[in-house]
Amino acid sequence: MTYLEFLLLFVGIPLVGLFLVAHRKKRLDRLNLTGIVLMGAVALIYTTPWDNYLIMRGVWSYPEGVVLGTLGYVPIEEYGFMIMQTLLAGTLWSMNLPKNNQEGLSFSAKGLLLALAIGIFGSYCLTLESGTYAGLILVWAFPPLALQWSLGARALRQSLKSWAPLWVGFTLYLCLADSFAISQGIWSLTLSTRSGWELGNLPVEEALFFALTNLFVLQGLSLWRAWKISSV
Repeated sequence: MTYLEFLLLFVGIPLVGLFLVAHRKKRLDRLNLTGIVLMGAVALIYTTPWDNYLIMRGVWSYPEGVVLGTLGYVPIEEYGFMIMQTLLAGTLWSMNLPKNNQEGLSFSAKGLLLALAIGIFGSYCLTLESGTYAGLILVWAFPPLALQWSLGARALRQSLKSWAPLWVGFTLYLCLADSFAISQGIWSLTLSTRSGWELGNLPVEEALFFALTNLFVLQGLSLWRAWKISSV
């Protein structure tokens, strides 16, 4: 199986199907659709240099013949994955919006400190070769978590029941898809730059990556909606 075939099967087809359902149920209004598109753009811009660095460092790789080509160090399909994962998460989010009025944004020192602790732990992981991948994930995650948790902790708690189940379910789905891709040899993770802990054949760092990226998207969209509604 090629990367493109994997992408279409596990992300493309579900995205089209869910988009049609959401459109039919009139969940993709201007506010929601704008937020989803913006999150897709942010995901692409923020993730691209980081993902290029991962491959340059040899954290993950792909065999010849499974990708269409590359832009920088990253396969073309990987850029599609960045965008389509965000759009799929956003479409799921649009179908389970909170029914109550959400609070606006307000500063939370506790949220900022929690994000800072994650960033510091990530920096420590980078001092160990086996912590390279986890450290790069956590340090990369610090800025968006700091922004979201410092400004939107209360709003996120208020809307927790609407986005948290989606976060868990979609993360599990992507972990299963990732496990399949690894078993098919579409990509591989270098053993020396990760902990060696695995869930089946899935490195725990991959599960961490999907948990955090889905968290960014779902929290970001929830805060986007809370901010826009509270400012009306």
